[in-house]
Amino acid sequence: MKVVLAGYNVDAEILRELKEKAHWEADNVTPETLSAAYARISRDPRDIEELRADSRTATDKARRSNESIIFGLGHASVAEHALFNLDIIGVSRLAAEAVQQFRLAAYTEKSQRYITLDGDFVTPPGIVAAGLEKEFRATVEFQNDVYKKLYDALKSHLFRKHAGVVATKNGERTVDGWAKEDARYVVSLATATQFGMTMNARELEHLLRRLRADRRGEVRALAEELHRPLAALSPSIIKYANPTAYDTDRVEALAALALEALPRRASESGELVRLVSHTDSPDLSLCAALLFRYGGGDYAAAHATASAMDPGQRRQLVRTALSERSCWDRADRTFETIEFLYELTVSATNYAQLKRHRMTTQIVQDYDLTLGVTVPPNIVEIGMEKEFHAAVERSEECYATLAQRCPDEKDYILTNAHRRRVLTRLNARELYHFAALREDEHAQWDIRETSRLMRVAVEKIAPLTMMMLCGKSDFTARRTEIFDKE
Repeated sequence: MKVVLAGYNVDAEILRELKEKAHWEADNVTPETLSAAYARISRDPRDIEELRADSRTATDKARRSNESIIFGLGHASVAEHALFNLDIIGVSRLAAEAVQQFRLAAYTEKSQRYITLDGDFVTPPGIVAAGLEKEFRATVEFQNDVYKKLYDALKSHLFRKHAGVVATKNGERTVDGWAKEDARYVVSLATATQFGMTMNARELEHLLRRLRADRRGEVRALAEELHRPLAALSPSIIKYANPTAYDTDRVEALAALALEALPRRASESGELVRLVSHTDSPDLSLCAALLFRYGGGDYAAAHATASAMDPGQRRQLVRTALSERSCWDRADRTFETIEFLYELTVSATNYAQLKRHRMTTQIVQDYDLTLGVTVPPNIVEIGMEKEFHAAVERSEECYATLAQRCPDEKDYILTNAHRRRVLTRLNARELYHFAALREDEHAQWDIRETSRLMRVAVEKIAPLTMMMLCGKSDFTARRTEIFDKE
């Protein structure tokens, strides 16, 4: 057995410095050589180390090999060996949403919970072209003024209310963060942000196609800024990055048909969390999957055996599957066979955290004024609802103007309090992970409530499967209740 560390992420500035100091002339400091070397593993008997050395010393040959294998033969997974770290600076929160919908990546973004906002925002090119820049900027500045007033009032109130917490180590920072996270509900989706992104070349090509097809000028401009360094560094693995009719015409045609058949309208139920559907007899199905995985025989036999079990036997089986698990452990993979489909109505703030769970399926609608806004309870508590709603109303007045003259960019003026619908499918294993993070006592209150309602909905129909569903902070108490008291 032999394991070789073939490469790892290195800051591009370090690579530049090393090349300059070594007077490096060769054009082989590129992840393309790794992709080319790994692509040959399946058909070349030489050791991988030799294949990598060959790629490094013949970059042109490596690039031709990549083009032939990735695009000629269609083995696109080879491009996944090339990984890029990208700093994305000075984009709007709306543009960040457009990027961060792509699953096969890592993102770390400037937090509006921990950083005091200083009023920076992006003015989209379409709004400038429509002659609405003055009105747009005035509205954003009004929102930002309200943010400052809310933040100051919330901070003063919460420091008094939670004096005990403030007195602890890092307590001031914690309570200050609570003030920021509530005040930010009035700032716009045009607010500037920055984030670090790590993504492989295959997913980057997909991302570029989609961003270039976006209706918003800022998002299309971001695609060009992303592509420029990638095209120079790795031309052989990011090649087809222009949108096709599948990315443009198909989407527009679908939207036209769907909106004609089902125009936007307010929710009839008013529920913020609704369980739409789920796996039939989830507890029975989980037991069948556990028997199949850890027993013998085919699935039909496993299902028949699970069906014949009495309630106590099923409970013992599921308890055993969850035993010895800490709050950091993933549930057994058999839990992935149980699925739940939810319709969620969430604020932009809530969605900013929901979108991080990229292993779930998320079908996202545009922001919709008929869904109302989410008002932080602390703002009600300090008696500043009037100021909060003044910012919302001013935003919606500007939104109406933008909708008439530059509809593709109207959402920029909406606040973090405005809502959208999300259809999301999670399996039980992912739901355990979601609840552990989002129902924890340190989680942001908005998504914590969403997680609680999601948990309540599934506990009714899958009490065995979800017996340990809880936030990390409740794990020990729940474990004691389930395993020690019985």
